[in-house]
Amino acid sequence: SVRLVLEPLIGLLTGHNSTAFYATSPKFSEIIGYSAALWGVSVLSMVNHYLPSGGGEVWKRVAALTLIMGLFVSFSTPAFPGSTSNEPSDLFLSVSSSMVVDSEVATGGWGLVSAFLAVLLALTGPLELREMKDSAGRKDSRQFLRLMIFGLMFGCGLAWFIVMQSMSKDVFIPIFVTAFSCMVMSTLGTVCAVMGYFLETQEFGEVEQIANVWAVVAFPVFFVISSVSLSAHAHPFGIGGWASTYLSVCGLFAGAFCILVRMRKDKTSTTRGYGNVSCIISWLCAMIVIYGRYGIAGVGVVGVTTVVGIPVSILATLCSSPILLLLEGEDSSSSKHTHQRSSAKSKWHGLVLTKLTRRNWIAPLLIGTVGVFVTASLYAIFLRGCGLSKFSFLFGTYDVITNHEDVFSHIFGSKRTTGIGALDDVATMAQKSVVHTKTMIAAARLSGSGIWTAKSILGPFMHLVGLVATLPSLQYLVKHSWYGKAPLFGKVVLALPLNVLAIIIGRGIPSLVAAATIGLIGGALQLTTVKNP
Repeated sequence: SVRLVLEPLIGLLTGHNSTAFYATSPKFSEIIGYSAALWGVSVLSMVNHYLPSGGGEVWKRVAALTLIMGLFVSFSTPAFPGSTSNEPSDLFLSVSSSMVVDSEVATGGWGLVSAFLAVLLALTGPLELREMKDSAGRKDSRQFLRLMIFGLMFGCGLAWFIVMQSMSKDVFIPIFVTAFSCMVMSTLGTVCAVMGYFLETQEFGEVEQIANVWAVVAFPVFFVISSVSLSAHAHPFGIGGWASTYLSVCGLFAGAFCILVRMRKDKTSTTRGYGNVSCIISWLCAMIVIYGRYGIAGVGVVGVTTVVGIPVSILATLCSSPILLLLEGEDSSSSKHTHQRSSAKSKWHGLVLTKLTRRNWIAPLLIGTVGVFVTASLYAIFLRGCGLSKFSFLFGTYDVITNHEDVFSHIFGSKRTTGIGALDDVATMAQKSVVHTKTMIAAARLSGSGIWTAKSILGPFMHLVGLVATLPSLQYLVKHSWYGKAPLFGKVVLALPLNVLAIIIGRGIPSLVAAATIGLIGGALQLTTVKNP
């Protein structure tokens, strides 16, 4: 069976093709490792299928150890006799190098392996996440231990993968401090999300305690701890920065908690409230990371900043805003007889949206998107370039790019500012020239729209007028989507031309143009529903 079944199977799994010109046979250690792993998975699945209520503990332990041993042997192939020291494991390369080439980034692949192994052990039985009661009906005393092991393996694995993808080019201290903070937050987030899905309503108070610690205590504390990892390699909120990495991890696990709580069969006002809070946290983290990475108009960012002429920050905002669709209201009739069964000691039930129903389910998405665009426009007019970069604790030590000299220095500057080596070939220089031209135009328009960067007050005043001109249409649109009451036909007609005016005079701020476009399109759609008197 080894020559006829296992060796061809392992050859296919490890990417060895016997029909290729440079055909190679799988290593003997790979065959042993994969065979043990396959046997362990098969036994665990069989025992868990035929004994769903418990039993077969000895076989479960043996199969789990065999599975872990098999995976370890497969990944440790280069350490066995007969393998060269620079010959990596094919399994590890298939996981870690599918998206990246650099060896520093590839080490994050071990995080994916840990997360995958945790999910596999949870599905097959050794790390069963649900409460398992014996035949006598006694309470499972090892459930929390299994949850902690799963949280460490899954949460720390994903956190390590994200940290290495983002900060692999940095020095050791920033990576270590940020990775430690992210791993703690991801472990607590994983445990809280799993408990929020599996625990009964009467026991949801335990989830409330962990969620409160995660959001109120751990989040700000480890954010401050991560700030110790300040370095000159990246802006804190930019790509590769400690703040953007930390917020990415926290936002990911906050979103996971929201999804799992929303998937519960038995829901209360408390479960919905905590799910809504985690949804808002995930959305805010996404917005901060997006605008920290790409800015308002992509000025000062190396790489792709526009797609089909639209700034990446605008497109990313539109793509991330559907997170708000996970918000859940209290219109369900089933919640009327269950909302009192939550923790009696809890005085706070999260963000309870009593007016959010199936009729206005799209209102949070619209309100969030419009709010982000208006806030970004206000920042560009009143705060951009006012000297916030002096507060290096939060905003780093970089100055705002305001003129063509700054743009040229950033695009054609040193490795510290561009992330590219000093010796550039002709193709890279040509690409930089195109980026420089587009960035010059965006920088000139954006600098002329802020009171701290413009040479004349006329530019900021015109953009402020454009922003004010968009408010009537946006106000009618938001109220119509939330309350369901359409405004008067005459008001909508009078507000539509103001959005066109805002698009013309507010071209320097992409978020202002986006807000005006939403007001224009939304107002045109309102005309189809509003009755003409």
